Amino acid sequence: MFSRRLTSILKIAAWSLVGLLLLFLAAGLYLNALSRTLPDLRVDPDALVPARTSVVYAADGSVLAEWHGEEDRTVVPFEQIPEAMRDAVVAVEDERFYSHKGVDMEAVGRALKVNAEQGAYAQGGSTITQQVVKLLFTDGERTLDRKIREALLAFELETQAEKDQVLETYLNLVYFGEGCYGVEAAAERYFGHPASSLTLAESALLAGVIRSPGRYSPIDDPEAAVERRDLVLRLMREQGHISAAQEREAKAEELVLAQPTQIPAVAPYFVEYVKQTLIDRLGPEKVFEGGLRVQTTLDPLLQKRAEEAGRAFLSAEGDPDVAIVTIDHASGDIVAMVGGSDFAADQFNLAVQGRRQPGSAFKPFVLVTALMQGYKPTDTFSAAPYEVKVKDGVWKVQNYENAITAGTMSLAAATNWSVNAVYARLVIQVGAEEVVKTAHAMGITTQLDANPAIALGGLTTGVSPLEMASAYGTIANDGTLVEPGAIVRVCDDRGEVLWEPERAQSEAIPVGVARQTAMMLHDVVERGTGQAARIAQWSAGKTGTTQEYRDAWYVGYSGDLCTAVWVGHAEGQVPMTDVHGIRVTGGSFPARIWQRFMSYAVPQHAKGRQAQPAAPPPASAGQAATGAPSAQVMVNICADTFQKANPRCPNTVEMYLDPGHVPGQVCTTH
Repeated sequence: MFSRRLTSILKIAAWSLVGLLLLFLAAGLYLNALSRTLPDLRVDPDALVPARTSVVYAADGSVLAEWHGEEDRTVVPFEQIPEAMRDAVVAVEDERFYSHKGVDMEAVGRALKVNAEQGAYAQGGSTITQQVVKLLFTDGERTLDRKIREALLAFELETQAEKDQVLETYLNLVYFGEGCYGVEAAAERYFGHPASSLTLAESALLAGVIRSPGRYSPIDDPEAAVERRDLVLRLMREQGHISAAQEREAKAEELVLAQPTQIPAVAPYFVEYVKQTLIDRLGPEKVFEGGLRVQTTLDPLLQKRAEEAGRAFLSAEGDPDVAIVTIDHASGDIVAMVGGSDFAADQFNLAVQGRRQPGSAFKPFVLVTALMQGYKPTDTFSAAPYEVKVKDGVWKVQNYENAITAGTMSLAAATNWSVNAVYARLVIQVGAEEVVKTAHAMGITTQLDANPAIALGGLTTGVSPLEMASAYGTIANDGTLVEPGAIVRVCDDRGEVLWEPERAQSEAIPVGVARQTAMMLHDVVERGTGQAARIAQWSAGKTGTTQEYRDAWYVGYSGDLCTAVWVGHAEGQVPMTDVHGIRVTGGSFPARIWQRFMSYAVPQHAKGRQAQPAAPPPASAGQAATGAPSAQVMVNICADTFQKANPRCPNTVEMYLDPGHVPGQVCTTH
């Protein structure tokens, strides 16, 4: 009986020994296979290759921004990293770093015990060496296979590299939050100086951030960051890295953070718009790591004047926000963009992302639709308040501040004075669906609902200044829509072109319609609601004011430039009934801002270019409003009688008309 038991025990022991031998053999083979994939840091100094910085240029070649993106990293040698920083990281991340062989079995055992007690993953046992391996060679997934591979690679790494080399690599790789990878980028971001100048307190704070950059962010939660810093200092004292006096002195040091330096000094909203465009096109990896050289359309001189124009009128505390977009309508180049007053406080780009009600600035799309359908500037409509049944009930329309309550008015005069009742009647006749088609064809990209209120700018979503500048640019460009864009070309750091956008063009509206519309919008400036926007050069434009003065617009063009100005409160629909003592309409601050900016921008932009005519040529070279060839003539019309004006007529409109539509009688009323 005893011999049989002994034989059984020996067999079990033998099979166990065989199993262990096979296990060791398998582990050896696995380790051997892994070792072939591990770079030798002693002979491969480029095993850590930092992401290449991308550079953004303005149209004049000046640098607008440098992007480090998600891996803002500058590699620094071990000697330039203060001893306090090295000790702080070792103290809080891997106490036995200089004694273990890549894996700390004591830490692993402690982590297993804590996780078992809590029934979840609560603590890790990874050493600094294992974290380097994870950052360089594994996918970071929490699987048993990955942990085994990580441990074996850590053992292998420590046979190839010195401890200081491993720690140097770690400090140049690890993430410190705020897009900062490596201690150099973190020191610059948080404290405004290089890693070599870090104090003991600063070193302890950065070391504490590593475990959870979100939880211990000194920017988002400075109290938590300081509490974590003090823990690191205590550990450093307990482990013999610093004295008790050094700990007390460091804990007493006030946390002083540097201001962000990543905000571009010039056109931050424009730069962010370019960045998002490139991310959508090329992907974030290319943008932040590919060393791109991005040539943009921005004119720094015009950008500076656009920002100054907004501040000149609205810069006091509590003032409304201003958004400005300027496009070279012939090329589609965005040459200036003001998306807000403080990019550091709010990155929401009002010029591109802000979609607000345009008010009467949307009327030109109704006007263009009507002209394409054969309506004439001299066609008359009742200007009395208007009611009409629509699918949602009864649509009631009053004129601006109820100033006009009766009488008839020409389409030209109604455009000059932005008479709502006339345009309400007009949209019912031409069809809201057709107005939607026209607006989209001219450059409005936002979804539009075909409601009659569209005639007065009553939109479901609203439109952006970029869209409005582009669409008005179609009128300025003789009816041709040129897709707006901010990027000329993108090259890599070797000069190879990666992307050169082609601006799509389309014949949106007939040439004659565009020119007739241009002349009518010119009259808005000369004798209508846009008079505050007059400049020395010929110009055309339209004002827009929404209900309760919540949004105010002026959109217009002159020379090669089309500019949209929006004024309102970014946070929502806030009435602007008392801003510097006035109610804000499109003809007030928006028109004045436009006038101040374009007075400089038009002649500046024209330098070195072919001189622009004083006004659009008559439609004889193209087509009249109906699309048929016609030699038009300019006629001075009395806006009250719709007859030829005499010198005593108080309200007149200069219009280009087909000869057959010129009134035969001179005004006898005045």
